[in-house]
Amino acid sequence: MIGILFNEKDVASKNIAEYIIKQYGFEERQDGAFISGNIKVVKSEKDLIYADFVDNLGLEIAYMLSKHVSAAGISSITTHATGNWNGEAKLGGKPYELSIAAPVEMLSILRSAANTRLSEMGLQITYEATHHGPLLKTPSLFVEIGGNEQAVGNKEYAALLGDALMREIDMEKEYGRVVIGIGGTHYPDRFSKLAKERGFAFAHIMPRYALESEGSNLFMLEQAAERSRLKPEAGLIDWHSFNATERQKILKKLEDIGLDYISTQNL
Repeated sequence: MIGILFNEKDVASKNIAEYIIKQYGFEERQDGAFISGNIKVVKSEKDLIYADFVDNLGLEIAYMLSKHVSAAGISSITTHATGNWNGEAKLGGKPYELSIAAPVEMLSILRSAANTRLSEMGLQITYEATHHGPLLKTPSLFVEIGGNEQAVGNKEYAALLGDALMREIDMEKEYGRVVIGIGGTHYPDRFSKLAKERGFAFAHIMPRYALESEGSNLFMLEQAAERSRLKPEAGLIDWHSFNATERQKILKKLEDIGLDYISTQNL
């Protein structure tokens, strides 16, 4: 069973879910879930970043619908895996723990959303780096809309994203290489471009800011390689995010865990 999770207190989350339920003929069951074929829409009383209960639902994969908050206020559609690269877990999950990523589904969401009027309307369609909770063993991905108050509450955006999501679930997935992203910013533009144009399917993305002093948390790359619905083949490095010493440590860690590397400067 494929799960779509939403939180009624989250306007964007609720708008997307309500559109999907009505437009795609979901029927409400006694337990409060909505069912259509092999897809279940589930309402969460908790903020989804704390929805650890998802592992008890027996789902094949969980799509987490959410608003997106951005200090820059840029209207955006985003998708990302969850987890914490560092020793803090202020927004759910656990320190130094990553969830199971869904790289092909995240790629498909980016491509599906990019093929709607959302891109024509000027929304940025992008990955975010792996961040926040919940910590899940069920493969999962966040699908978000927002960046500012107008975008968060926009029902047209919600409908277009809802259609893109339902197409993605139903479509045959096409992708190139499955990779871990290493470097870049929280909104890794190069990685998003490579995904949409060249089919790289990113599992976890470890941004430059998440690298601890002297790369002491590079051990997390082994988790990133293991905790993915499809095993990554390589680490794709945003080369200019790091100095020479940092790059050597990253390359050594990738070698230790048996992954090739790809540099953005060669793409």
